[in-house]
Amino acid sequence: MGKFNLVDLLNGAGEQAEQQEAARAEARPQKPPYKIVALSVFDLVPSEGNFYSIDEIEKLKRDIELAGGVKQNLTVTPLDGGKYKILAGHRRRRACLELVEEGKREYELIPCGIEPRQQDNEMQEIREELLIITTNSQREKTDWDRVQETKHLHDVLRRYKARGGKLPGRLREIIADTLNTSETQVGRMGAIAKNLIPEFQEEMREKRLGISAAYELSGMPEEQQRAALEEYREKGSFSVNDAKQRKETDAPPRRKVRTLDEALKERQQESGDSDGGAGRQTPPPAISPQQEQPPAPISPPRPLDGPPAAGGEEQPAAPAPQDRPAPESSGRQDGEESEIASTINRLNDLCAYCMDKGERCDGSRDWTLDVKALLSAIERLGGETE
Repeated sequence: MGKFNLVDLLNGAGEQAEQQEAARAEARPQKPPYKIVALSVFDLVPSEGNFYSIDEIEKLKRDIELAGGVKQNLTVTPLDGGKYKILAGHRRRRACLELVEEGKREYELIPCGIEPRQQDNEMQEIREELLIITTNSQREKTDWDRVQETKHLHDVLRRYKARGGKLPGRLREIIADTLNTSETQVGRMGAIAKNLIPEFQEEMREKRLGISAAYELSGMPEEQQRAALEEYREKGSFSVNDAKQRKETDAPPRRKVRTLDEALKERQQESGDSDGGAGRQTPPPAISPQQEQPPAPISPPRPLDGPPAAGGEEQPAAPAPQDRPAPESSGRQDGEESEIASTINRLNDLCAYCMDKGERCDGSRDWTLDVKALLSAIERLGGETE
């Protein structure tokens, strides 16, 4: 899939909504042109939908003063009462406001590009949230910014689809393409946003917890995360190795992978227990000397054309051998059956591992699909041994 432009997509959806409204009013309104005007910092209202961090303001203030003002337009949309909601430029507005409060009135007016509002209120909200993400694509972002960016883009696209919008591809693929990252990273960010407990999310927001450690923690059940939180508070830090070690320590014991010999030995022991032998095979009964019988005498072979052997009666001729059907082949050698049995054992253990990962809310992949595939393979292999 080529580079996906969500703004173009929503522009098209907005125009469609406007056309429907215009048809009902029998007059299609003209879309106002995009205008750039100088607005006062006191007329700019921060968007409640902005989730990006607003930090390093002192450095930005120095940069604005060195440049003689803000050189990059803010993006705003009209509100009632002559106010404007900021869609892009929250840090620039904050920096200029602080400069003005310091007595530097020359920084009160800021160049702003005014985005026209959609007549469809819900589509306008979707568009505003999307513009917050797309207009911040080039800024420096913290790990927490990236997590929130992924979560908000996922949510806004789901709302867009619920409105009947069409997306040219899978949701995760579109998010990865829009944010210029991989689908694997999108999955990691989603797992952190969904599963990490609020206390660790706050530590991540304050840049005290790295993204790798946060991802490992997000794969633990809540009670294990709470125990890790106590350890974190005692130590004052928590690395990805700490998270992995705790994850392995708290994990339930895995099933032991048995060899074929171990499985056969265990089956023999179970068979012995069912016969009351406590796992021991019953030896065959001893034969007393009185019960022993001497072997029957073997008559010498009779010549083909001669008289019967001396000392005995003529023996009847042995019946002519008849054609007997050859024993049926089992169709499979014992070694091959053993190999299949060993493979089934290994697949069962792998299936248990995947089920364990799924139950532990590991969001790195869809473990349910792995379990289904393994069960299907086990069923087919089991059918071949019957």
